Amino acid sequence: MIEASIRIRAPEAEVWRHLSDPALMPAWMPGIASMRALDGEPLAEGGRLAFAVPRGREGLARVAACAPGRLLVLEAAHGPFSLSYRYGMRPAGGGEVEVTLRARCAARGWAVLAAPLVRASIRKADRWQLAYLKGAVERAMDLAAARGAAAGSGAS
Repeated sequence: MIEASIRIRAPEAEVWRHLSDPALMPAWMPGIASMRALDGEPLAEGGRLAFAVPRGREGLARVAACAPGRLLVLEAAHGPFSLSYRYGMRPAGGGEVEVTLRARCAARGWAVLAAPLVRASIRKADRWQLAYLKGAVERAMDLAAARGAAAGSGAS
């Protein structure tokens, strides 16, 4: 459904932090108002996440795979629809990290008829996820650099 990649100029640990911290996920996941781990952090395979969308609807996602610094797969189901988001991460050289996204939506039963519309809606909302992730990481790094400069100059 969606296959995309982006390069982010940042330390791998910082990119992974934004990718895998439920508190930071809403900043780059369109349509998610809040998210929290139900089974503790850091995320681990089999863990569950509770999320809310802006209109108050809540849902659950499952961590289908987690290899810190390399891979995070989240799966969720809503009625007859199931979603899978696979985020891969690898060093790209030159201080950059490449992040890839493969998102899939499957339908069963009567929902197969509505699947093209649902997929189009998800594609429209989620096609910018990696750009939002890059922006969130870069803003955090800029803020950390500004705080470091202020501390170094003796400013409070």
